[in-house]
Parts: sequence; C-alpha cells; structure tokens
Amino acid sequence: MHQPDWVSAYETLAEQTVQESQAPGVIIGINQHGDSLYRKAYGYRDAERKWAITPDTVMGLASVTKSFTCMAIMQLQEAGKLSVHDPVVAYLPEFRTPDQACTERMTIHHFMTHSAGIPPLPVDMLAVKNSLFDTIPEEDNPIHRFLKKEQQKPIRTHADLLEVLAHVQYELLGEPGQHFSYSNECYALLGAIVERVSGKPYDVYVKEHILAPADMRSSTFWLGDLPRFPEVTTIYHKRDNHGKLEVYPDFDWEEGPAVMAAGHLNSTVRDMLNYAEIFRTGGCVGKERILSAESVRQMTLPHVVCNYKKHYGYGLMVEPNYYGGTLLKHGGAIKGVAAHLAIVPERGLTAVVLANLIGTPVEKLTLTALNLIEGREAAEPLTKYEDYCVSPERFQAYVGDYASGEGMNVSVTVEEGALVLTNHTALFPNEKGLKYPLLPIAENYFLAQMDGSELTVGFANQADGQAKAVSVGYRQIPRVSLTKPEV
Repeated sequence: MHQPDWVSAYETLAEQTVQESQAPGVIIGINQHGDSLYRKAYGYRDAERKWAITPDTVMGLASVTKSFTCMAIMQLQEAGKLSVHDPVVAYLPEFRTPDQACTERMTIHHFMTHSAGIPPLPVDMLAVKNSLFDTIPEEDNPIHRFLKKEQQKPIRTHADLLEVLAHVQYELLGEPGQHFSYSNECYALLGAIVERVSGKPYDVYVKEHILAPADMRSSTFWLGDLPRFPEVTTIYHKRDNHGKLEVYPDFDWEEGPAVMAAGHLNSTVRDMLNYAEIFRTGGCVGKERILSAESVRQMTLPHVVCNYKKHYGYGLMVEPNYYGGTLLKHGGAIKGVAAHLAIVPERGLTAVVLANLIGTPVEKLTLTALNLIEGREAAEPLTKYEDYCVSPERFQAYVGDYASGEGMNVSVTVEEGALVLTNHTALFPNEKGLKYPLLPIAENYFLAQMDGSELTVGFANQADGQAKAVSVGYRQIPRVSLTKPEV
C-alpha cells in the first residue's frame, strides 16, 4: 500500500522525539473525514514484557477529560435543566471562597473557562490517591500554607470537596471573568453540578449520555474496570538514580473519585477518534446525535484569552485562525499519562496521541503531523512572535518569588541584563534549579525555551505596575515576595 509523501518525514521525526522523551510507549491515530488516515505505535504498553501498544490499548486521558465534563453541562443546558450563565451557588449553595460576594457572581461559564478568579490550589492532594505529590518531601507540601492541619482530611466525595474548599486560605485573583487560571477544583465542582442536576453520579451520566452513544466501549473512569479490557497500558514514572534519570513501571495509577470530572477518564485511541467526531461533524458520531450543532458551536468559541494569542472555549483550547481553519485541542498530564486531542473541523482532521509517561511531548507529535499532512514545514509554529523591546528598568517590576497551591515555585531575577525565570519546584526534582532566559514578545509577555519547546510566560500587574502573578503553564502563580531568592 502506497504511503502518503509526508509519512516518512514524520516517522523519522517522531521516532527521534519519542526516543529523546524516554517514553516506553506512544500511540498515534489520525482520521480524515471519519476514515483512518494514519496509525502508528512506538514502543510498548508494557516495556518489560514487550507487549505491543495498539489503538485499543486503554490509557489515561488526564485533563482531556475536561471536554467531556463541558459536554455533559451543555447537554443539561439543552434539556433546560441549567444555563451556563447561572451562578454556581444556585446548584452548590455550600460553595465558599474568601470573598463570598465575589463567589455569588461566579457562573458555570466562569468555571468552564477557568476564569472564576480562583488561583491554583492544593486541594487535589487530598482528593487524589497515588498522585505525583506523594513523591515530594512533607516539608515541601504546599497544602500546609493554605489549610490548617486539623482541616486537612481525605476528600472522597463532592461534599468533602466543598467542605475542605470552604476552609482554604487564599486570595482571589480578581473578579470573575477578569483572569484566566487553570483550575482543576472548578472542574471537579462542575462534576458535582452534573451530578446534582441530572440526579445521577457524574461517571454514570457521562457513560450513558456520551460514552455509550459514541461507541466508546473501552472507556471508563474506574480503575476497577481495567482488568476486563484485553489491552491496558502499564504506567511509567521517572526517578533520580545516582544523578541519572531512569524510567520505571509504577503500578499505582492516580485515582480521585471526587475530582474525576477534572481528569480521570481512561480511554483508547480508537474510542477517542470516535469522540472527536462530535466536534468534526457538529454533534454526531455516525447516526447518533450526542450534542446539538449550537452546543458544539458554543463549546468551540474562543471565550477567553488564556495566554498570548491563545484562547479557551469550554474544555478545549481554541485556535480560531489556524491556517484558514479552527484548531481545537487539549492536553493532559498526570502520573503515567501524556495525552493530546486535536481537531480541525473545516478540514475533517481529527488526531489523538497517547503516551504512558508524563512529560512525553504529545502535542508536538500531534501538531507536527498536522503540519506535514497539510504541506507545511514540520516545525511550523502555531504562533508567530514579534520582536519587542522592554527597558531594563521595567524588568524590576517582575522580579520576585512566585508560589502556587499546586506546588509550583519559581523566581524571576535579572541576570546580565536579561530577565530569567528559575524553577524551584520540588514536584519535578529533575527540573529544580533550571534557569530559563525570558525573551520579550509583547507587553507583559515573554518567551522561554523549555525542554525543546516554546513556553509563553505572562505577568499580571497591580495598579502600581508591579507584577502580582506570573502565568506559567496556564496557571496564574501569585507573587509571594519582592526579594531575590537564595539560589
């Protein structure tokens, strides 16, 4: 069978990328107009036993789950049971933040677009078993800065989640709709809204109204279901072995029933390409209509700016000017999971890349394929950056330490006339202490080169022009001091 011209070039680049990432297994699936265009497996679902990875291998999706949660909300809106512009407290009256007046102005829309004003919080640590946070020293656990010891308890239900959230001490980023900051807690609470409005557990609702009609037979939220599937990946993790990073199998999958709506669906490439049809076709998988065309349109609008020239819809990132079309995409990363979903509806393209090691550059693998399929250079960037000048005096407004409830700790300094971001995060010890020069690209926006990828870093400023937060990884990380840290 004759291969398209782009395949050879792509596979050379993909093999190199996978090898450099140390991922034991990666599976790539691409469809066009609903038909298979490309399937390729690199490595294994179980490297020790040399078990092949295939489009039917069950793997984690992590935050790709978020679009399923938004789809459930949109279905309930279609049924007249809620509106995305309703206040969250209309359905979750127990929901509390440090500013209750502001809380009452937060809507479901704000939760779906990560724009409620809630900063990164450590509540996930109490809700997720076997998480990455279990590997960090107790003294580095950020939860103690936000929650008194007597108020820390395991979170097993949405009621537990709401109770703990009510006690967390933090400052809101601003008014609802003012700032984008990725929030797993908000998405977990969207799952609670689905549950209360539908009268069914979140996972049951999603299975009956999305997974089953989309013929996603190998998709589940529950780890207890995995043994019934013929192909399930082993998940892998990295650790330091005498100064050298080694990849090892980790048999403890992350599990968080109370926060499953934020990122705990497991699926396959085959199932996910079925799911992607909903966005390609305007709501259908085959003859099954799962969402109205209007609801799909609302999910894929660029509702908020989430970074420099980047937008977020409902559970999806939206690139509205993607070479004459629209690129819908979302990634996911938790222990043993790297996932990426991409759809270009106007060209009928849908793509899914799954890996069994966090940090695998699955988005790069996806976008490189789309570039080559459409005749562009493999490394053609999504965003074109412009030269921008910032006076060295202005750099001082950004200098300081920044720390988040999710454990992200960075400092910004001026070194040899350049602005530099240094990572102090205990969660990723192999990256701790690494320095990244920041190249200015626009007012309050900078570009950093991290792990061979470009990362946009932004600053949110106070009225006096001093930075109050730095945006890294789509999170607003609040400033905690104006002093230069000890390095």
